[in-house]
Amino acid sequence: MLIARAAALLLSAGALAATCAGCAGQRVSADTPPGLSLAGSWRLDAGASDDPQKVLGVMREQAAKIISHNAAVQQARIAAGAAAPNDVPDERGPRRDPLHHSQMAHVLQEVMARGEYLSIRQDPEEIVFDYGTSRHSFTPGAHSVVSSENGVADQKSGWDGRAYVIVIKPQMGPEVIDSYALAGDGKRLTETLHIGSYELPAQNLTRVYDAAASPPPRQLPTD
Repeated sequence: MLIARAAALLLSAGALAATCAGCAGQRVSADTPPGLSLAGSWRLDAGASDDPQKVLGVMREQAAKIISHNAAVQQARIAAGAAAPNDVPDERGPRRDPLHHSQMAHVLQEVMARGEYLSIRQDPEEIVFDYGTSRHSFTPGAHSVVSSENGVADQKSGWDGRAYVIVIKPQMGPEVIDSYALAGDGKRLTETLHIGSYELPAQNLTRVYDAAASPPPRQLPTD
């Protein structure tokens, strides 16, 4: 179908653009800043945080414009006889969400699936982020290869000032930088998610957590 072909063009164009994403790199340290600890229980303050649905809405509009443009180009090629007869679009049935194939949207949707509670356990060798629906552990300063949507990705994490930073750079897909910074009074934690440009322009999402009196209501197995 024409929409599917346009979506494929959307992704392939993004793959070319992403080859230079994050070239400068994010520097992180294995050494915990003296006296700094993110450990504890935290609860999302939705009012102080960005609305991820609004970010998705912006991405959906951008994707729809790109797909529409690519579809118009394909139709022009068909009209000019430059495309094979099999390329004639079949537009029967409901149209898919323009973000259906978007790897950037998938990253954002995974974050949205987390619970409102966050529990962090920290020691010099490991830091664990438990969202109630998923749990992720990291070794400060370590580099590793992890699975990603379309293969594998390079991952590194560590300290950058008062923030713990996780960088994931897939072979095919958007670079993701997830940062957790502690306020000076230790009572507020700010997560800054950066999804590097790929099939769409780069996007940012800020989530603010307040210190909670109790841990998440339940724990699930490590994913």
